Amino acid sequence: MSKELFENLTLIASIFLLAPLLISIFRFRRFNFVQKRLLLLVLITVLVEIISWILWYKLINNMPLYHFFTIIQFLLIVNIYRTVLSKMFSKLFFIIISIGFVIFAIINTLFFQNLTTFNSNVTTLLGLIVIFFALSYFYALLKEVKYRTLESNPMFWINSGFLIYFSSNLILFYMNNTLFKGVTEASLILWGLHAIVNIVLTIFYTIALWVNPKKQNT
Repeated sequence: MSKELFENLTLIASIFLLAPLLISIFRFRRFNFVQKRLLLLVLITVLVEIISWILWYKLINNMPLYHFFTIIQFLLIVNIYRTVLSKMFSKLFFIIISIGFVIFAIINTLFFQNLTTFNSNVTTLLGLIVIFFALSYFYALLKEVKYRTLESNPMFWINSGFLIYFSSNLILFYMNNTLFKGVTEASLILWGLHAIVNIVLTIFYTIALWVNPKKQNT
């Protein structure tokens, strides 16, 4: 994959993030709790992408940005699952998971992967935890049907998007620093695929914000 194609794919992935924002303008008043939390995640993601692109074009290392974003992203995702998995896991469980993840991220940055390096250890752990939550949600969904039709359930689309995204990128997150040093054709291919999966995730975000849930998540 050429560097130009890679940059185009990442640009398209970033532009796609405007879709859920446009949907939110017209449907915000109908959003339930989960949709509002998803919107916050999308807004922060867009902000990070904008700053990342500015740093990229100024030839400034944007890795420090993602060290902080990974923590914020994790806490926002946990907040979403804390609501829908409250009957399966206690509030204390989510608090312990959150605190443990933040401590691990700080230790990883201080002693293993500094701010100028891709934090693959942290993103790998993030992926594993989100996959665990995603599978737990589908299990809970099988045990207790809260919606007559899954297509009208925002959390179903959010959860599906998370599962596809983090499952697809788990190996990439873990192996990036080990296999690829600097920009190579192989690394561009992998990160190009990452951009494509990002687009898929954004499509799921958009659907989740578009549907009108028949019941409110509290």
